[in-house]
Amino acid sequence: MKNLLKAIWCILLLFVVLSSPVKGQSREVRLSGSAPEYSKMSIVFEYYQNFLNYEQKELITVKIDEKGNFDFTFPLDKTIYAFSDLGRFRGFLYLEPGHDYELELPPFEPLTQSEKLNPFYQPEEILLGIQNQNSQSLNPLIRDFNQAFDYQFNTNALKILTTKNQKLVSEIIDSLEIRFPQEQDFFKAHKHFKYARLAMLASRNMEKEIIEKYFSNRPVRFSLPAYWDAFKDVFSGYERKILKRFVNSDSLSLQSFISTIKADTLINRQDLAEAVAVFSLYRSYHEKIISEKLTLRLLKELKERASIKETGNIAGSIYSKITALRPGSSAPEFTLYNFEGEQKSLKDYQGKFVYLNFCHTNNYACQRDLRLLPKLHETFKRDLQIVTIMVNDNYEEAKEFIEAHKSLEWDFLFFGMNANIIKDYNVRAVPLYYLIDPEGKLVLSPAASPAENFHDRFIQKYREYKRELQRKNRQEGQSIFGP
Repeated sequence: MKNLLKAIWCILLLFVVLSSPVKGQSREVRLSGSAPEYSKMSIVFEYYQNFLNYEQKELITVKIDEKGNFDFTFPLDKTIYAFSDLGRFRGFLYLEPGHDYELELPPFEPLTQSEKLNPFYQPEEILLGIQNQNSQSLNPLIRDFNQAFDYQFNTNALKILTTKNQKLVSEIIDSLEIRFPQEQDFFKAHKHFKYARLAMLASRNMEKEIIEKYFSNRPVRFSLPAYWDAFKDVFSGYERKILKRFVNSDSLSLQSFISTIKADTLINRQDLAEAVAVFSLYRSYHEKIISEKLTLRLLKELKERASIKETGNIAGSIYSKITALRPGSSAPEFTLYNFEGEQKSLKDYQGKFVYLNFCHTNNYACQRDLRLLPKLHETFKRDLQIVTIMVNDNYEEAKEFIEAHKSLEWDFLFFGMNANIIKDYNVRAVPLYYLIDPEGKLVLSPAASPAENFHDRFIQKYREYKRELQRKNRQEGQSIFGP
């Protein structure tokens, strides 16, 4: 009997273990609600792939039905900061694995065309309403804590900075801990790194005091915004101390670079050392501490060989961003619809040069160039494909313009409110032009307009491409015994 009970107990224990969620394991998150103003819209929720260059990644697209209702479920393996651009508002919230969010969306106020095309436009950030959560849930906790913290910070920052009054810092932290004693892991870490920014004001030796107390013995929190706010404050300028000895050297290896960082007893954790490495390279590129060539090589090596997956992702993101749109780099892919309803992708044009341009029918410079492009099209149509992407917000308006101008015989695509292509091609104003070679590589980035002697520039680049192609073919056809 005792053995039978013991066996039953073991089975029950095993069942509990197997059915319990494992840390880092994906669990379902549910987003639901009713928002009649958003009827038939698709809302894209995104997150930051990292908090250094803030590369955005799509999390989920929520389709709202004709009555304004939505109910979507998706897997999530860690708590993240998610957001969605909703016209003039950017609604955000922290999403936790295994949680259900009944959302209340803000009133919809659409952006104007100029606001859509302005890369510096910043929507107003608001915390999305969550109807089925209480004051002890993560989002209200962070909101209330941030309000209390910001009040104390703004009220006392100057005094703390000038007097280095560490006692006052401790009193503020103690008072906030009394009001917000919750020990939930994500919220506890959020508080910790908020306190780090306060403690910096009173620190006389930031490396010794702040790094040791707030960073040295803690894992890097890749998905926690508060971590990176504090991290960037603490480690800004650190790259000069690390890299100044390598200013005149292009032979620095990634291993030596990481070892140099870890030689500092305050940064002996591998994840922290790699985070400092990628941040230092990111800042070095902009501050030009070491050569651009060396910075890019180390970023690429870190992308490929980082022992921490998240660090490799950050290095890859920064490397891609830095090298994007450079002559010789791959032109960003896209898939858009033309005005006959057919899908067109950049790869559909491979084998020819592509003169890619962005236009708006109400823009005078665009109208002028569209009068010049037919001659270019007729002259070079055997070797050059003109592709015009219309960035009008009104599809019918753009279509009517094209139908009214029969001489425009090349491919016209509609950007369809696709913010990614605007971002990928850095469209800050129109008209904007790029020349892409038959293999999908950028040749002129940006390229001259039809009114700026593009004709001659294209002939030059076409000849250079053909010469290089002939040179490669000759090399491939060579034998060790001679031609």
